[in-house]
Amino acid sequence: MKVVTADQMREIEARADKIGLTSLVLMENAGLAVAGEIKKYLGQAVGMKLLFLIGPGNNGGDGLVAARHLHDWGAVVTVYLCAKRPSKDRNLELVAEREILVIAGETDNELASLEGTLATANAVVDAIFGTGKMRPLEGIFKDSLQKAAEARKKRADLMVIALDLPSGLNPDNGAVDPACPRADLTITLSSPKVGLYLFPGGEKAGRVVIADIGIPDSLTDDVSVSLITPEWVNGKLPPRPPGANKGTFGKLMVVAGSMNYTGAAYLACQAAYRVGTGLVTLAAAESLVPVLAAKLTETTYEPLPEKKKGTFPPARLGYSARPSRATMPCS
Repeated sequence: MKVVTADQMREIEARADKIGLTSLVLMENAGLAVAGEIKKYLGQAVGMKLLFLIGPGNNGGDGLVAARHLHDWGAVVTVYLCAKRPSKDRNLELVAEREILVIAGETDNELASLEGTLATANAVVDAIFGTGKMRPLEGIFKDSLQKAAEARKKRADLMVIALDLPSGLNPDNGAVDPACPRADLTITLSSPKVGLYLFPGGEKAGRVVIADIGIPDSLTDDVSVSLITPEWVNGKLPPRPPGANKGTFGKLMVVAGSMNYTGAAYLACQAAYRVGTGLVTLAAAESLVPVLAAKLTETTYEPLPEKKKGTFPPARLGYSARPSRATMPCS
């Protein structure tokens, strides 16, 4: 799974436009995909009270499309415009045609309508800013997100869902604006953004899911950063022969452990098995073997004679003097 910066995502979208995937097509695909992920996350759409915070750009447009689809699926949707939308905004017109409640933030005195809607909403969808030009969160953008944060403190069941990125999270380096919301779920579009996996951004993103908006994988071939996924790992691991035994997959000796640090030996042996080692032998001070054997049921042991309980001298390993840190035996 390729992980992109904001500039790379814009370049990918420009390539998509050349093969017929215009910004309007991608917006419709994105909104539908986001609506599907929200429905899946909530368990249903019917009867769910959803508040969409809509920004001025494409992220807000994606949010309007998602709001429309969720309304059609039975959700009770409120759209809160945190900024004026472009004139003749078709997606806003389609929302209005469905008589979805639309609140203009600029006329919401002290954000009273927003506060009242937050009091009963099941989830608030942050569709204010995506991967566009970063700017400090100020004015109504900051105020609306802070109202959502205050409502969440009062109501633990209020969920926050971010569209593409939590607003105020830098897609390239993970830096966050002080007003950036903490999302339960981030639905990122086409390709995950680098900032979602760098801290402090990763802490704000919550669970990250990738929504397919129809952009072919071939358009990301030149992106050099990838996210390791279970599917990728499964495709790289060689198949294990049916007639194999533990000796087929290698043998490893771990020399570790002391009276105060038995956990190090345990973790090293467990790690060796987790990466596929067939047989792991632990060389440890003989008094520690019963302690470790109680937890490491697969490991075999080479008890080492000791002069002081829980430790063994380097001479037991063939050294005539204490080795340097650089040459100490390790797993």
